[in-house]
Amino acid sequence: MLGWVEGSVAAAALGGVAYSWSRRRKQRRRRFRELAERRRGFIRGHAAALAAVPPSAELSEAFAREPMIRVADFLTAESLAKLRAEALAAAEMKKRSYIPTHKKGGTVGYEILHRSCPACVAFYHGPSVIDWVSRLVGQPIGPAGDHDQSANSLLFYDEAGDHINWHYDHNFYKGRQFTALLNLVNRGPGGVSASKLVYRSLNGTDVEIDTTENSFVVFEGGQVLHKATPTAEGDLRIMLSMTFNTDARISIVGEAMRRVKDTAFFGLRALWS
Repeated sequence: MLGWVEGSVAAAALGGVAYSWSRRRKQRRRRFRELAERRRGFIRGHAAALAAVPPSAELSEAFAREPMIRVADFLTAESLAKLRAEALAAAEMKKRSYIPTHKKGGTVGYEILHRSCPACVAFYHGPSVIDWVSRLVGQPIGPAGDHDQSANSLLFYDEAGDHINWHYDHNFYKGRQFTALLNLVNRGPGGVSASKLVYRSLNGTDVEIDTTENSFVVFEGGQVLHKATPTAEGDLRIMLSMTFNTDARISIVGEAMRRVKDTAFFGLRALWS
């Protein structure tokens, strides 16, 4: 009799968890649909003007050989100033995280950008940017899913010791995935931040990427080992981070793994929010 009661209690508890998860999933889907529906009006009039010319055949061939490139002066001065102003205003909304030996820094996620940073979202969804990256990688690409808080985010390195150690940007989607970083602010007492973006090349050497302001960096994060070295006192480095995919579909298992990864940026809330 006792065993039957215990089994019934366990079944009821599991049923309650399943119901709660299903309900929360439906709520998330509704919230993300609303984001997508509002986005067109939200970003209207905020399209960025590119100063960079379309990728040449030589640049695309270089990217195919080693999937990491950097382009200077990507935007016009006016467009860069607009994005920078949004990022600086959003600083108070960032979520700081610290994982010993791995990461320390702040992040403003995709959903918050939809409420406060129209130019940042417009840049990510802009046809000119999507076309530029598509030409570079040699395949049509598009934004990641609205459920992905890291699809489009602001990364803040604004306290001494902020960094992220060696890592890959693991791809949980069905297609190829590319990371793009637009460097909005890179300042420090010595002129620029002490923090450096470094990647390990195919020949095994560590290469420093120039991340002065208005640099646009694109790489295939699942294939390129990279890190950001620590900031010094008084440094301020802000990047607009974006994920582009050739196929933005994702499995249930992939979505669960992606949420676990996002806890490094948004805390445990990323598992259910």
